[in-house]
Amino acid sequence: MMQFAFELKKILFSKKLLYVYLFIILGVVLLFVRNVTFQPYIEKEENERIGGLIEKSQSLNRMYTAALENNPEDEEMDKLRLINSSMLAKLYEVREIKSDKWKNRLPIENAFLKEALHFKEEGGDYDLPVGEINKMLAMNHKHLSENIKPRHATYSIALPNFLKLVVDLFMNFGAIIILVILVGEIMTSEFETHSINFLYTQPVNKGNIITGKFFSSILVYFLTAIVLIVATALVGLFGFKGKYKYPIMIEKNGEIDFITIVDYMGQGLTVISITSIMVIALLLVYSLLFKHTLATIFALLATLVAGYGLSAFIKTPFLFWFNPFQYLLPEERLLVRNGADWYQGIPVILLVTIVLFLIARKKIETSRIN
Repeated sequence: MMQFAFELKKILFSKKLLYVYLFIILGVVLLFVRNVTFQPYIEKEENERIGGLIEKSQSLNRMYTAALENNPEDEEMDKLRLINSSMLAKLYEVREIKSDKWKNRLPIENAFLKEALHFKEEGGDYDLPVGEINKMLAMNHKHLSENIKPRHATYSIALPNFLKLVVDLFMNFGAIIILVILVGEIMTSEFETHSINFLYTQPVNKGNIITGKFFSSILVYFLTAIVLIVATALVGLFGFKGKYKYPIMIEKNGEIDFITIVDYMGQGLTVISITSIMVIALLLVYSLLFKHTLATIFALLATLVAGYGLSAFIKTPFLFWFNPFQYLLPEERLLVRNGADWYQGIPVILLVTIVLFLIARKKIETSRIN
């Protein structure tokens, strides 16, 4: 316990931790300011999307009209022209409705999408793929049935959606990077400054050195995650209230499904936190092997890159039970669940973490003063 408290104080009272937390808070504020600044762009982007579809339908109408002038008896061409004309009329309706009138806009957009599917089934060529049309239909229907206003995936200032954006950045890139910055030298600094020799001469179990560093690093990680979430929640109060039942689309066994934004964030933070604990254990093992900060971090990053490469190339659902590196960038695993559940890799990560921790303890217990 004394070793744990000692290691924790060293991290908590370091300038590095203060700078990292200031950087996190500043980053959240700047991200929110960016989203506020880009609010007019959301409307512009949507208008450009509808405008592009209108131009496509207008072009098709001109083509079908010219073709029918040459061959008025072409019934297939005339059928496609009629469907496309109806699609074009609905696009004009959608364009005239402001995005804040989404309850009026989405039913008309759904009618257009259904006709676009019919158009493609009849052999028409349209820019929207069938899979994208089905996803848009499902999402629009979900928003209408749940009475939840659609939010922009990147530039939303609704609190739940902004919180998801920050959590996505944290679990896909930030968590491991911040962890390496904060505790990357927690063990190697002892060898580089030769303070490890002093620790070896103290009346403490050498294994407790690893235990103290391991659990103090875990506590610092969770404290960092809490700081991030609290800062995001406080900054997000200046935006829209939003709804925590906001739907997140996932693919489950080849079918479109939905989970709430709270479930998505909870699952994401769970898997990245467990993965981060494994990374801490791996960092301690490499620290004892290389005894140098740069060599340790290089070996750690090389292992993580190789592990992620393995995850990227091996997609067999059964192997998800055995791959401890599958959540290094967990977004895809959370959104695509074909034959695999989101939690399948957790047992193997915990097992690998325990093994690495025991290896680190054994390694330091058998080491000698240089």
